Amino acid sequence: MKTTTRRLTAAAAVVAALLWTGLGTAPASADSIGFDITIPNLALSPFPSPYAHVDVDRTSATTATITFTGFATGGFTYFFGAVNAVDVNVNAATFTVGAPSVATLDPPDSGNVSAFGTFNVTLDNSDGFNDRFSTVNFGLTNTSGAWASASDVLHANSDGFRAAAHIFVTAVTCEEACVTGFAGDGGLNPVPEPATLLLVASSLLGLGFTGRKRLFRARPESDTR
Repeated sequence: MKTTTRRLTAAAAVVAALLWTGLGTAPASADSIGFDITIPNLALSPFPSPYAHVDVDRTSATTATITFTGFATGGFTYFFGAVNAVDVNVNAATFTVGAPSVATLDPPDSGNVSAFGTFNVTLDNSDGFNDRFSTVNFGLTNTSGAWASASDVLHANSDGFRAAAHIFVTAVTCEEACVTGFAGDGGLNPVPEPATLLLVASSLLGLGFTGRKRLFRARPESDTR
């Protein structure tokens, strides 16, 4: 019993220390998940994935921020641009889209994106390669209900995709874009919240202290035998 309790308490202490070291002194309050854009269309298929990352930050029950970030993979740097530059499928009957952080993007629309189906938010860029960008964020407001968590903000369209992007492939060997193509997400993989991880560590510590308390209560009985 002593050995088990000590091991549990030590493990919890290590987890807590690692969390505080890696996450900083204050846990993030936002409810966030992230996933990669990994599935290429035919034009993009010769180039290695992942192509981009999407963060979904639920800032309240009815608001969220979506952020697209291009990756550098296998010697290629990926940018966004042109028609259907970034696209998402919002899980709401009615909603509004805030102004994107990239000024050259047109007002939001909806429509089909390459082989990835129809999205209810598509953002077109005003020009081609000259207006390419590596990151963008924009806000969403749910006007027909509420999102219980960040994973509720987006949902898969009829083709199974939550997000897509028009990718410009660049490299030192290419004068402008080596090629352009489209890519979609390969599935939504929630990233654990720092606050959730800390809750787990606290639970482990609680179990350890409870075990020690029970051990101390039991000790007088053992001593009398």
